[in-house]
Formats: sequence, C-alpha cells, structure tokens
Amino acid sequence: MPLKVTDEMLLVLAMALTVRTTWLRPFIDGIGVFEGGPWAGREFHVLRRTTRILDRARVADTPAGFLTLLRVMGTGGIDVHLMLGEDSAKPGQILTAGIDVVAGRHTAIGASVFSAGTPGPGMTVRFVRAHAPEDLLDVTVPRFSISSTHDLLDQPGVFGLATVTDVTRGHFPGISTEPLAVTQAQQNAVATFQATGFESAAVTAIGVAAGGVATRPPYRIKYIDLDFSRPFGFLTVDRRTRLILTAGWIAEPDAWPEEPNH
Repeated sequence: MPLKVTDEMLLVLAMALTVRTTWLRPFIDGIGVFEGGPWAGREFHVLRRTTRILDRARVADTPAGFLTLLRVMGTGGIDVHLMLGEDSAKPGQILTAGIDVVAGRHTAIGASVFSAGTPGPGMTVRFVRAHAPEDLLDVTVPRFSISSTHDLLDQPGVFGLATVTDVTRGHFPGISTEPLAVTQAQQNAVATFQATGFESAAVTAIGVAAGGVATRPPYRIKYIDLDFSRPFGFLTVDRRTRLILTAGWIAEPDAWPEEPNH
C-alpha cells in the first residue's frame, strides 16, 4: 500500500490492477548491442522476432511527428503496443499520440505498403534476395522491467482530484456524513516485457482525512528492420474494447549482466 497512514486519516480508497499475458508467438531472448542512439555500445538483453505479417508494424503522422507502433498480440485478449517517436518528441507527446492512434483519432499505415527507405522512427525498408517468397518484418526490442511510484497530488487536475483536496470544507457526501477531503493519493506500478509475455500491476490508494548460401536466392522480397534502440513507450490494450489498461515509458532497458570475476 503506497500511503503513509496517519491518525487523521479516516478512510482509504484502494484499487489494484494486474495485467498478465503470454505472447501468441514468443520472442528469442539474447544479447545485443545497438549501433546508434543513447544506448549505443552497451550490451542489453534484447528480444528478437521475425514475422511475415508486416502490418504488425505501423507508422502514423501525429502532432508529435511520425510515430512507429508495433502490435504484440497476447493471450486473454491483450495487446501491447510499443511506440517509438522522433528524437525531438517528448515522452508525454509520444504516449499521447499513441493513445490517439489506438483510439482511431490518427490514421496509422501498415508497413506492407511502404517502399524502400525509412518511413518511420526505427524502421528501415529494403529489398533483398531470399530463398522463400514471403516478405519479412524483423523486430529487435530490449527487454525491460520497470517500477515507479507516483504522487497523484503533484498534478491533481490531471487525475480529477483538484476539487476534493480543499481541507477547509467537506466532500464526498455520498460516502460519509463526516466532512472528508483527499490528503494523499499515491500509485505504485511495475511492468515487465519478456520473451514469453508481459505483466504489469498497479496499486492506487487515496487517503481521505477529516476536513479540516552459395547460390543466388531466387526471390526478391521486402525486408523491414524495426529496432527499438532508444527510449520508447508502451500501451497495454484490451483487444476488443481498445480500453487502455496501463501505459509507460522505457528510458533504460535491462542491461546484460557482466561476467562474474573468477
């Protein structure tokens, strides 16, 4: 429970949300070094997957600039959307743009229609020779595990708490005849993105106190590289309703552990 319980606190409102899903197709877990960006030259746990469904990756033109999204489908009707924006875009702008894309307010174009080039952040499209005729999407994303604590009263207006924090008068008459006001509002959250699936949890609590090969391959295919090689965002989404369950920003992925000294 993220609150500090005090003698003045008369009521605690708490909510817990857990999202757990297993990928329909797992990634391959390994070690990787990104060539460019803020993580260049460092070893990370990276997840790799190749698919023939190119439109799992999309690009949208948003007010925050071009946004690349990767949809990773899981069991239980859960999708995780990874979002990579332009270098100049801020995390909040990228997350907001991603939410608008998922909600259908911005159009996202599937990668299958792109010609050679770099149509979106982290995406490179080229044509290569291959032994099989299918086009391919090759994804590399760092594995991540994050945790954070948020004081919701730092920005009470964002969470609809601004009008109920005035301790000089009472609020919530439908809950209690005692005059009540919100004095604490905290949230603890964790999220893990691994080779086999995704898991996140959040606990939110509000404290209410009294007021007061050697041969030439025969086929020419489209080959798309998608590398999440710099900070990116994610959204956990209910596939049927498009309800966003959790959201987050990955500033630092899981580093590959150094070899132990012998």
